[in-house]
Amino acid sequence: MLMLLRCYPKVTDFIYHFFNQSPAADFRFIPIYSYGFWVAMGFFAAATMAVIEMRRREQLGLLAGQEQEVTVGEAPSPTETLVYFLFSFVVFAKLLGLFAYKQELMSGLSIADYLQSAKGSLIGGLLGGAAMAYYQYNEKKKQQLPKPERKKITIYPSDGIGDLVIIAMVLGVSGAAFFNYLENPGDYAHFWDDPIGSLFSGLSVFGGLICAGAGFAFYAWRKKFSIPHFFDAVAPGFILANGIGRIGCHVSGDGDWGLPNPYTKPDWFPQILWSNHYEHNIIDMDPQNVIPGCTEEHCHFLTYAAYPTPLYEFLMCTTIFLILWALRKKMTYKPGIIFTIFMILIGIQRFAIEQWRDLSGRDLYHIGGLALRQSELISIVMFLLGIAATMYNWKKNPFLKQTEK
Repeated sequence: MLMLLRCYPKVTDFIYHFFNQSPAADFRFIPIYSYGFWVAMGFFAAATMAVIEMRRREQLGLLAGQEQEVTVGEAPSPTETLVYFLFSFVVFAKLLGLFAYKQELMSGLSIADYLQSAKGSLIGGLLGGAAMAYYQYNEKKKQQLPKPERKKITIYPSDGIGDLVIIAMVLGVSGAAFFNYLENPGDYAHFWDDPIGSLFSGLSVFGGLICAGAGFAFYAWRKKFSIPHFFDAVAPGFILANGIGRIGCHVSGDGDWGLPNPYTKPDWFPQILWSNHYEHNIIDMDPQNVIPGCTEEHCHFLTYAAYPTPLYEFLMCTTIFLILWALRKKMTYKPGIIFTIFMILIGIQRFAIEQWRDLSGRDLYHIGGLALRQSELISIVMFLLGIAATMYNWKKNPFLKQTEK
């Protein structure tokens, strides 16, 4: 627990600290950033939960598949094998090259400059590229038939989970950044100096939800899947992913903490949930506060210990996930109701957490005598729409059918 009272901007920072700063465990030159790692874990968890629920609804005949005609048994293509080799060559050359250029990376060579340079491991690239090309060729050769055949196969929603992950990543991140821009355009004042850093400098959960949701709806419509059942299947995973992603916010110290906590902690309450100075935070907040004897990359801490709101969000989102997961079978034959309950709960969760966070620099929306932040306004709209949609759905589907245990 004590280890989580400080920040680890990179996963390799945590590994180095966990093994008592042993030189053998010093992989800090490898840029596996904590925020990105936990976001990736969130996507993985969401995809896993979505596949489980989609397959259950597919077995019940509620999410139908779509027939497609494909060619099977084709011989390995030299062009495809070459592409596999070239792509794998670059990946392995750069990955293994990290170890070859460890000292330069530790001495100030940025990962961006390294990736854009010709630096890398030539031998590692050749061996890795050859291995992956051979694997692809061998797998294709095993499936080759004397004469290629055309056959019909059924593609189910769960088979397209990779497409959904890509939609969520592209539209989710873009939408989250766009909504953040609407509320705080100052985050993007130097966008062209650091496009990647600016893109991830602030992300709106609702922006990601709305844009990714629109992409999911269009995808389901094009594939002729049942949109209500489809959204019921992905809703629990989305809220779980959001909670897991907040762990990345907390561990990296990306500024998504709460207001200063001015109260004295009770003896029975865990410090990790009470307040945190976010030592070694990745944005170097309060640069006048330098950690004595620090030789790491980020050596600053907050003047006033803040509420660890990312952890609160993790606990709240996990609770919502468990509620939706527990209700999914009972509500199977009320299509769309899991998603509308999700809208209600995420509206409550987001509005509540905003009361703990310091967003004084954000633009306000003045409606009916109230001054609301963007997230608070969307929370209210989401909550009201969820209530209305749930009531409509309940009247439309008054009787529940028993599903399997």
